[in-house]
Amino acid sequence: MNSNTGKVRPGRIAFALGWFATALTAIASVAGLLTDSYRDAPAMVDQARGTDLATLLVAVPLLALGLWQARHGSTRASIAVAAGLAYLIYTYAIFAFQVVVGPLTPLHIAILGLSTWGLAFWLVELATGVDEVPLRLPRRSSAGLLAFLVIAFGGLWISQIGQAIASGSLPPSITDLGVPTSAVYALDLAFVLPVFLLAVSWLLQGARFAQALAFGCLIFSVLMALSIFGLFGMQAAQGDLAEPGAPIGFAVIAVAAAALALLGIRSSSPPLAAVGEAARS
Repeated sequence: MNSNTGKVRPGRIAFALGWFATALTAIASVAGLLTDSYRDAPAMVDQARGTDLATLLVAVPLLALGLWQARHGSTRASIAVAAGLAYLIYTYAIFAFQVVVGPLTPLHIAILGLSTWGLAFWLVELATGVDEVPLRLPRRSSAGLLAFLVIAFGGLWISQIGQAIASGSLPPSITDLGVPTSAVYALDLAFVLPVFLLAVSWLLQGARFAQALAFGCLIFSVLMALSIFGLFGMQAAQGDLAEPGAPIGFAVIAVAAAALALLGIRSSSPPLAAVGEAARS
């Protein structure tokens, strides 16, 4: 560990867990796409395979590149890795708790555990090793996008839960999947949206770690939007996509979040070479 400004040294355990989770994710995604491993309702199978597609094409390369760059000197890559691990936790919590038990279940549970512990070790290193983060996100625009996501999805999920309680009938988004509830409700309302709200508050206050947290939230938003976009791609390939408005909306979210994250990188000072020496020592 080194306390110099802007420097962070994720240790061997954090790197090992990150690489192991990434490798297993690549294997699970390929297997999900190429084999008949899912035993769920057709809509749930489409959702699982759409997630596998986006995870394989976007999340796995992001994590691999981020881990490599973090090892060779990028603090910003370390934050991106944390966001990627958070995405794996979210995704494989759904696979582990909502998808019917099948041949890939052991892999899904392993990825959930590895990414959870990996993120824990990674965040400890980030929190104790970074004094300043080389990022300059557009503060108000980033806060505005994250606040919009909190309001839009928080309102949508609370509305659906309220309607189900009042009517005694599950919303179509749940019944179509053949499940008793949606893990997304709990994950978003209990974990993701509160973190987004914290990032908004910190950004507006100019708090110390606001840029780092907001950057991670933007990367996570890109991954989640593309994951959902993968579902629509699967539906379109089968001729089942009835409404193009939703995929367009998620594409806009992905582009907006990615653009803000890139602006934060491009507007910042040059990368600081400090990450990964501990992993090699």
